[in-house]
Amino acid sequence: MGKNTSNKECAKISGDADINYDIPLQADSALQRDKLSRIGYAELAAAALRKVPSSSGLVVSIEGAWGSGKTSALAMIEALLQSGAESASPLIVHFNPWLIGEKDALLRHFLSRIASAVKLNDHSRDGKKVAKEIKAYAKVFDLVKLIPGAEPWASMIKSVVEAAGETTDAVSEYKTPDIESYKLRVEEALRKFDRSIIVFIDDIDRLFPLEVFEMVRIIKAVGGLSRLGYVVAWDSMYVSGALKTLGVPQAANYLDKIVQVRMPLPSLSLVARRRLFDDALGGLDPEVLRPRFRNQENRLAALYHSGLRDLLDQPRDFTRVFNAMRMMEPLLRDEIVFADILGLAALSVKAPAVFDLIRKEPRFFVGSLPDDISLSKTSADVINEGAEERRVALEASSSMNPARKVVHFLFPRVAKADDSISLGEGSYVEGNISHPAKLAIALQLSMTDGDVSIKAARQYIQNPTQRDSVVAGLSSENCDEFIGLIGEVGESLRGEGVIDLNDLCLSIARLVEEPLFVERATSNRRVFRLRIEDMALRAVSLLARVMSEERIAEISELIAMDSVALSCAAEVVTRSFVPDRDRYSDGIDLPANCKDKVLRAFCINVLDAANDGTLLEKSNAGFILWTMARVAPRECPELFSVLKASDPTLDRFALCYLGGSWDSTKGNAYSLPRDASLHEVYCPLSDFKSHAAARLKHASLQYPERAAWRSVVEGKSLYGIDGTEANR
Repeated sequence: MGKNTSNKECAKISGDADINYDIPLQADSALQRDKLSRIGYAELAAAALRKVPSSSGLVVSIEGAWGSGKTSALAMIEALLQSGAESASPLIVHFNPWLIGEKDALLRHFLSRIASAVKLNDHSRDGKKVAKEIKAYAKVFDLVKLIPGAEPWASMIKSVVEAAGETTDAVSEYKTPDIESYKLRVEEALRKFDRSIIVFIDDIDRLFPLEVFEMVRIIKAVGGLSRLGYVVAWDSMYVSGALKTLGVPQAANYLDKIVQVRMPLPSLSLVARRRLFDDALGGLDPEVLRPRFRNQENRLAALYHSGLRDLLDQPRDFTRVFNAMRMMEPLLRDEIVFADILGLAALSVKAPAVFDLIRKEPRFFVGSLPDDISLSKTSADVINEGAEERRVALEASSSMNPARKVVHFLFPRVAKADDSISLGEGSYVEGNISHPAKLAIALQLSMTDGDVSIKAARQYIQNPTQRDSVVAGLSSENCDEFIGLIGEVGESLRGEGVIDLNDLCLSIARLVEEPLFVERATSNRRVFRLRIEDMALRAVSLLARVMSEERIAEISELIAMDSVALSCAAEVVTRSFVPDRDRYSDGIDLPANCKDKVLRAFCINVLDAANDGTLLEKSNAGFILWTMARVAPRECPELFSVLKASDPTLDRFALCYLGGSWDSTKGNAYSLPRDASLHEVYCPLSDFKSHAAARLKHASLQYPERAAWRSVVEGKSLYGIDGTEANR
């Protein structure tokens, strides 16, 4: 919680975050590893390629969006083509233009690749002849280039590559008929070759527009060569867009002039998506999916059906999203439920504009943040104000509707603002990012001193030996919130792992008296906060109720008689024995038949604390003094004498006993009790006023002590910060 991550934790995180490198299927195992049920699709493509005519060529395009599995489909087609006898199977050639990196050399490299593959794989006389003629044909293009927009065999640029050192006049020997004759010789050699050649061309949609144009022209130029079949994998939308950018007429229909068989990849079936999702989950470290929150598995299933399934519409999406999740999850483990981490990762990959808006304007999704004390608007108003920016961000996503569903699941208040429904209702203790504090943790990928750790609360509840170390890790920013969280986490655990209910409840009550908690309780940072002893007793009640409600009375008595937890003990005593004391619904109360025993123990504990000098160091020492005045007035003169003996000035007594009201701007205010008898039980009021007047004569007396003593003399309520009057 706000501490630096240890080397051991870093190693653990590194081990859990092994990424999936998204390696496509390979031909030698593609058919066995097909998870998308695309064997029928591959068989249709392979059947067409087996029928490459001996007098011409054939071009088949495998079309799909980036990440749709085109390369894996190519591997399956290749495996099917090679499944027969070697003599009957075609010669396979692979060409990847993306690896060339030189637009003007694409054709030469393309032809050379075919020639080399033929020479390497077929040592017959005809094979050698084909290789020789194709290589000769390729050399022609070392000195000439295709003219953009012109038909490739009708015209050539009559210029010489400067690196060749040729002159413009020398190009005359490279006339079109001569180049055409090279092509005719290649075709003649291919017709005598008794095997078809299938060229697999991948990653065209990774090229820049000019390179796309060159590659398309090459396919058109060489596509008519006999016995040559081509399988090109591309995103047809990207390729058409690249051609349109370069001014190619009717770019949308241009591909139909080049490709004889266009085969769009089938969309992912629901079964295939579920299989990919289950496989991705199965590839995670088991520790990632270990149950940590109530309804964790149900929440993951609900997310899947609330937009995530439709958002992951390409095979690569599963890899990318789970890789993003792998980088987030180790840092958020035990604090954010797995489903919400996965949902946030999915938005970061598939709807980056939405994710960026969540990071920049989290209030548009969860309303007021924990530190928005002065914000005058309601959370609903803030969320409604973000409607337009959320709409723009969602429209920037290629999968707008599924992304919206995921947003509605993760942030139910947004769903309500959009007049929609959400299956994602949750809470802080369930690790949901719909809680503002949890979203802050998720976005910063860590706990800060101000955050409250669910993991720490769980450890405190279930592991008695770790309680001291958990408390040592708290800060003044989160200690009181931590007490509240103990109750909520304990309630969600339903008693699981609790082996010492009585000791656990007593330890919670004692937490209130720890220095860190005392500092927080007595500070001026108390805006909209319950008293810390009330929070502790509520946590005790929640824990006891889910385990054994009939033990609440027993635990209440244990706390009331404890010598350390005096602030909580005073609260239990007043709830039980002060007639006009407000009653709470948490059930912490004492039976009437134990009154004498409890009061006797409480008085002894308070006097002992006064004698050893710790009473006024308690979290709510003033309330303890007030409780003694109400339930044990006969003991108060002795208690007052002990306190005065240890501090003749009585300054600490005055600050504790006279401090009543509190203001968010000026802090504590001091005054005598309205019921004067509550003070008279300690000492006569006249004597107390005389002591106050004497203290005020000391020039060294500072505020707030001066305000406390002035309130006694003047009979007013005064702020401790400056002595101004407080209106109550």
